[in-house]
Amino acid sequence: MTLAIILAVAAVVVSAVGGYLNWIAGRHERLSARADSAWAALDAQLLRRAVAAHARGTACRDEALIAAAQSALVGGRDGREEVENALGRALRRGEPGDLETGALHDAAGRVHLARQFHNDAVRDLVALRRRRVARLLRLGHGDHTGPGRTFFEIDDTVGRGSSSPAAG
Repeated sequence: MTLAIILAVAAVVVSAVGGYLNWIAGRHERLSARADSAWAALDAQLLRRAVAAHARGTACRDEALIAAAQSALVGGRDGREEVENALGRALRRGEPGDLETGALHDAAGRVHLARQFHNDAVRDLVALRRRRVARLLRLGHGDHTGPGRTFFEIDDTVGRGSSSPAAG
């Protein structure tokens, strides 16, 4: 009788631990997918901003803005933060009314939001990976540097004196 109780308790413990490990692995997969889709959304918004900036530079005959926008359009993931920061500086150097154009201001605001969502997703993924159980299971081992798995830090302020696109 005591052997049956011990086996039953062991089965419950093994089932609980297995369920927890399965939940952690599933959560990791969901957070990885969320970070990847957030990166894809951020990338799309960065391209949208570069297209709007290129159009504005062409309309104003601003060669520096055109060059920065072209760099942002053809750039890959490596060095992307520097290219996007250069585009942001070129946008802020323009005429004060340049960013009030609908498409460009809208695109800059969307970049700000997409970057926040992306960095939130990465923060949650990194927090999960720092848990002891995730480290023991080696969750995410080897994919820390993939697209969408690292923070993306750029200065995405829109206009002079504003701290965010929402302020404009």
